[in-house]
Amino acid sequence: MAIHILFRGPQDRNDCWRAMFADALPNLVWQHWPKVTDKAAIELMIAWKLPRDYQQDYPNLKVIFSVGAGVDQLDLATVPEHIQVVRMLDPGIAKGMSEFIALHVLNIHRGTFQYIKANSTATWEQLPTLANSQRRIGIMGLGNLGQAAANTLHNLGFSINGWSRSAKQLDGVRCFSGMEQLEDFLSQTDVLVSLLPLTKQTQGLLNTSTLSLLPKGASVINVGRGEQLVSEDLLTLLDEEHLSFAVLDVFDTEPLPDSNRLWQHPNVLVTPHIAAITQNETAGKALVDNVHRYLTHQPLIGLVDRSLGY
Repeated sequence: MAIHILFRGPQDRNDCWRAMFADALPNLVWQHWPKVTDKAAIELMIAWKLPRDYQQDYPNLKVIFSVGAGVDQLDLATVPEHIQVVRMLDPGIAKGMSEFIALHVLNIHRGTFQYIKANSTATWEQLPTLANSQRRIGIMGLGNLGQAAANTLHNLGFSINGWSRSAKQLDGVRCFSGMEQLEDFLSQTDVLVSLLPLTKQTQGLLNTSTLSLLPKGASVINVGRGEQLVSEDLLTLLDEEHLSFAVLDVFDTEPLPDSNRLWQHPNVLVTPHIAAITQNETAGKALVDNVHRYLTHQPLIGLVDRSLGY
């Protein structure tokens, strides 16, 4: 009996992935939401967000594949235990994220934001510079994306610290773990990069208490989830000049309302959740490989641990 898979997403991505699956797994039946011919036949689903009433509409659903590296948008609490949830581990996402982080670490390190301001007043003034090795980059979250970013920044010669929930050992990274080592990690970080997954433990973690532990003049790059950062606390520390700059790509509410103070702050760069965009070709290949693993009863890559939330 043929396996039916349902994709919920844009037409261009549907066309690309449908062709890739037809070539690699021709016996699989591909369907594109909302035109579903037999809902009871759907066993696998690929989506960013889930259709309403999917539990009732798709009674034989076995696996949900997220099209993103995170799964908090799926609201795991509503997903029945018998349905496996899988994160997207796409090398294209890791490459894009590493490029975005490296770009803005370099912008902060080389004074790009100050020079942009100087342009508006025709001010010719050279800023003092540090060697890359003297700039301490702290990465919160040492999963697939965090490790890729750490490797890229290490290759650029920066001093890399990393913090994670549980202890890790990574080449070129001084690793910290657990809440008991968070203060030590933050106090030795000049540019903080948050790549944490959103969990009960990480929600609101970046607040006045923790951000104040960063050295005076430090900067923040948030590409994890908006709910991890208390933006009013960040703005206060920027106004007090304890922090220098912030690059924010994720927010509690997206799109970010035009009335939000983050838009107007001179030392904040807002980007519209574009740090790492799922690339059709590389992500499609990762999906094909994972569905093949499902069909051949092999462990799925990126399977979410419900107890951790990622």
